[in-house]
Parts: sequence; structure tokens; C-alpha cells
Amino acid sequence: MIRASFAFAFTLGLLACSESRSVPGDDVPSAPVDAVTPPDAFTAADVVTPPADVVTPAVDAPVAMDAGAVGSLVINEISAVGDEWVELYNAGASPVDLSRVQLADTDTSVDGGAPRTASAMRFPAGTMLAPGQYVLVVSGFNDAGAGPQTRCLDGGGPSTCFHASWGLSASRGESVWVLSPTGEVTLRETYPMNAAPSGQTWGRLPNGTGAFAPNRPTPGAANASP
Repeated sequence: MIRASFAFAFTLGLLACSESRSVPGDDVPSAPVDAVTPPDAFTAADVVTPPADVVTPAVDAPVAMDAGAVGSLVINEISAVGDEWVELYNAGASPVDLSRVQLADTDTSVDGGAPRTASAMRFPAGTMLAPGQYVLVVSGFNDAGAGPQTRCLDGGGPSTCFHASWGLSASRGESVWVLSPTGEVTLRETYPMNAAPSGQTWGRLPNGTGAFAPNRPTPGAANASP
């Protein structure tokens, strides 16, 4: 498990593009996004003061997922060719508490596949996703750190993202899982084997609500047809 090791207060707006990391697939076009409101611009009423560490509740004491946890959260876009990343979107009218979820890839050693809980990515306590907003999780970082990162994508996308240590396989297909704090599956979406050609992603059309289909890459912005 990835554990956040410092106090964190963060409310996500639309993410903006500035920093990047060098990975294949830098032909991803830019998508317009709004600026992130930095934590030091919050008012006292906005700031959430988390505990010093994110603690996983015991498995034998499950936590019920309330409506504000994942009720309106969707896995919106997946890239498994070149840059590997997952975009989550809040399709509802209320904020989503991302510290109530984990994001995992697939453990292929389990017959039929299952979430790889041991390496699941976690959001720090206090991470809120506003209605109509996106958050990007870029995978493939062996040194994935906790909290928001500025090494994101080349060729366009938000300047702030989160890192995951696991990767995504386009050649064999891959499921992406959203889990509760105790590991129960709350969402699952599958990138089918060779679902999208190079330069395209697999995402919902219409954005946030539709079925998955090949997309023009739009990390941190509304999905669009190729």
C-alpha cells in the first residue's frame, strides 16, 4: 500500500498543464483546463486538517461507503499506449472525498483477475474532487510519492497529478479498480486488449456518462472523439 506521510489539505479544481515527465507518447494534444487553486489560497473555512498519516481501517471493521465518497465518481478515461494514466471524474453535484477510495490495477496471478490491493494508490486525507472536475493518476512510477505531483505528462494535460507504481497493459488488456478503504470493489472498468490505437485513449463518450470507446487524449478535460 502507498501511505501518505504528511498532513495534507487539498481541494481539486480543474487541473492545468505546466510540468511534465519524459515517457513515450508525447504526441498527446493539449486540452484546455482551468488553473488549480493552490492550498495557500484557501480560506480558513475551506481548509481540511487531516491527521498526520492516512490509516487503513482494519479489514474486520469495514467502513460503509457514504454517498459523498464514490456515488458520483466515474473512471472516465484510460491510456495504456505510450503514457499510462487513468482519469477520474466527478459526474455529480456534490464533492467526492477521494481519501475514501483506492485505485488499483489487476493482479493477473488470480484466476479471472482481481484488484492488486498490495500496490493500490491512495489519495491523501482531505483530497476532495469538486463537481464536474477531473483528477489524473499517472502510472509507472517506481518511486511514486504520496500527495500531488508535478511530474505528469508530456504533450499536454494538467500540471498536477497523482502517481501510481503499477502499470497498464494494452496488449493483454487491463481492468482498473476503485476500492473502498478496506478493499471492497466499488468501481471497475476494463481496457480491452488493444482497445485503442497509438495516439488514442479509451474513454466515455459522451463524457462522464457514455460507454467506452476510442478517444482523442484529453487528460484533465472532457472526452472527445478521435
